[in-house]
Amino acid sequence: MLDAPLQPVNWADVVRDVAAAQAQHAWQREDMISVDAPQELPVRGNALLLDSALRNLVENAVRHTPTGTQIEVQAGLDSTRALAWVQVCDDGRRDAAPVHVPPVDSLHLGHEIVSRVMQAHGGRFMVAEAPQGFTTCYRMEIPLAG
Repeated sequence: MLDAPLQPVNWADVVRDVAAAQAQHAWQREDMISVDAPQELPVRGNALLLDSALRNLVENAVRHTPTGTQIEVQAGLDSTRALAWVQVCDDGRRDAAPVHVPPVDSLHLGHEIVSRVMQAHGGRFMVAEAPQGFTTCYRMEIPLAG
């Protein structure tokens, strides 16, 4: 499945779809999910795998943070490096899970899956510096369509 053919995908649509799909679960926990993304984020990818990777990160943010956490899915372009990026940030308190730890629980296993999906897209997955107001941020980057 990770070697599925890559096709044109608007990654911003995937971002909005995943956030909408997780909104009810987050609301039940009194969490808030928001999206900060452009209308278009053109990449060559497998929409199902990109959805799965992002869904994994959002589900982890809901599952591994305290009730009342603010979760924001942010996306954008790095035109100087010809990359599209999506990151999931939250203001919840938890022990940050290093990206390169062998999978031992759902958080670590999920990160391993995300990492492999990004590799299959010629990209990478990392812990990112959290923007002001957030404590944790996980970032995915893949090349722009072109």
